[in-house]
Amino acid sequence: MSRLARLLLLLALTAPVAAQAQAQVRPDPDRDRLLAELTAMDQDPALADMAGLERFRAKQAVTTLPGLKARERPQALELAQLWVDTAKAAAQAQHLEALSRQLDQERDQIMLEASRRDAELARREADRLRLQTQAQQEEAERVAAAAELDRQAGAKAAADAQAEAAQARKLADAREREAKLAREEARLAAQVGGPEPDDATPPTSRLVGGKIVYTLSGDAFATGSNLLTEAARASLQTLTKTLAPGAKLLIVGYTDSQGQAAANLALSLRRAEAVRQALIDLGIASNRLKASGKGQANPVASNGSEAGRARNRRVELIVQ
Repeated sequence: MSRLARLLLLLALTAPVAAQAQAQVRPDPDRDRLLAELTAMDQDPALADMAGLERFRAKQAVTTLPGLKARERPQALELAQLWVDTAKAAAQAQHLEALSRQLDQERDQIMLEASRRDAELARREADRLRLQTQAQQEEAERVAAAAELDRQAGAKAAADAQAEAAQARKLADAREREAKLAREEARLAAQVGGPEPDDATPPTSRLVGGKIVYTLSGDAFATGSNLLTEAARASLQTLTKTLAPGAKLLIVGYTDSQGQAAANLALSLRRAEAVRQALIDLGIASNRLKASGKGQANPVASNGSEAGRARNRRVELIVQ
């Protein structure tokens, strides 16, 4: 390895020391593992002076990991692993090339000093070793090429994931617009022919731990939907007239145990958000309202019967 390559490697290995002495770095098993692989190469007498430039780049890639953002880290970690693998493959290839040259020199010396018969035997052995070394070198090159292909595949997968995420955001925005239109249609329908708020009763209430808890039953929504019925909206409007000025509400959605837990959790949150938006539409300040979803947690009745499941499908409004 040239003197310049050794200097670059030394700089890469010693540069982070001062910064690490002044800042407490959080444990990073991935970085430590990659640094250990590089250290093992440095301590291997056969590889210590090999692939200086590749190891310098690998060290650079590894030392940047702690300062990266969470979304940048997976791709950077993959790239650092590829550089470490490439450095090892390059060092092995250089070592094998040096060994090949040494073997060639030994073969020439044997042919000069030995008899014709011994020289022929030595030549055959040297040829065998050379072919073996060549095969090992080709394998090292194959590993490096495979690592590059893996890196390219990883980059493509990351790009595909970003495209899918963008598509999901567009879909979510479209659904949000549909929900807003549905709420507006429901509001207009209520103005035309819905139940009069003065005739509606507020949600049932109970006292829990010194706090008033109002409960909207599962029939406040269409089946599998987060759209409030007109009766439920009228009930919420009646509730707003009974709340103390400035009162804050914690809105918690629940489901029964039917279906997948993840889907139930998402539905419970959408229903809680729908109640929150309805209260905002009715004039309650948004900073007084907080919504969350608990899915099928905290049942108030057995899920073994339809009546029990109906009680568990609810939205609770807790006066803070």
